[in-house]
Amino acid sequence: MGLSHAGIWVARTCVVDGPEIGRMEHSFAARYEDLDRWHWWFRARRRLFSAVLERELGMPTRSRTLASIGCGPRLGLGWLRPFAGYRGLVIGVDADMSGSVRQAPARRRDDPALVVGRAEQIPLLSESCDAVLLLDVLEHVEDDQLLLEEAHRLLKPGGVLVASVPALPSLWGRQDVAAHHFRRYTRRSLAALFRSAGVASPWVSYFNTLLFPPIAAVRWGRRLLGRSLSGTDVDGARPGFVNDVLRRIFEAERFWIGSHWIPIGVSLLALARKPVVPERTPTHEPRRGVSAHPLVADSAPRRAGG
Repeated sequence: MGLSHAGIWVARTCVVDGPEIGRMEHSFAARYEDLDRWHWWFRARRRLFSAVLERELGMPTRSRTLASIGCGPRLGLGWLRPFAGYRGLVIGVDADMSGSVRQAPARRRDDPALVVGRAEQIPLLSESCDAVLLLDVLEHVEDDQLLLEEAHRLLKPGGVLVASVPALPSLWGRQDVAAHHFRRYTRRSLAALFRSAGVASPWVSYFNTLLFPPIAAVRWGRRLLGRSLSGTDVDGARPGFVNDVLRRIFEAERFWIGSHWIPIGVSLLALARKPVVPERTPTHEPRRGVSAHPLVADSAPRRAGG
């Protein structure tokens, strides 16, 4: 069943074959939906990006269309619903490696629409979205510039692009391998990617800074011991006191994320707004001797002797 909404057509569950937008090891992907419910990183991340959208978009006074590229399970899109407004639309685009998208039809009209698409041709109309999110997605695709160009194409003039990526190649570890990352970024390399994709003047800063010391110590310690590719960051994780403490520490960054530049962190945030091209006002060359302004008297020179 199709959905026509705000100048964009998608299916409630639309499958488009082709190279995937994101991918990860099957064993890790199988745990993803469960981790999304309780793990400190997923829960705090939603709180942080909610704060970013509140600053960039404000609460809606009209209906909006938001697209999350590489969205994961439908349950992970619910936090975007308040930013779409009444009769607004949230669209999730993902490779759906697990098949969960096909097995989870929308239950209500305001449930997120899901699209299974390919990175080089996202099946949504150009300039149809008020906000496009690429949250920890660019590192999953080989041609990250092409995906960024596609995301920018979807934006309406004045729309905002929100992207996050893992930071610092020196933190590369088993987690990156399990998630099938192609790379980790620096602030300079991410800003250069935006410029190459034709996205003007991105604001780029590190985040996940408060937990950087312990995370870096573990990653670098594993490398020194020759165990950099053994174990992921979620191995041994479980709900409970430690999980709650880590969530609260990470959530504290909501007070400055997206508004203050931070020089170091485990992740990077990039924000960019698509320029609004002003409408050109027709200009007419005034006739000789006739004022260009209707309230200004004619000041044409008189003939000599007149």
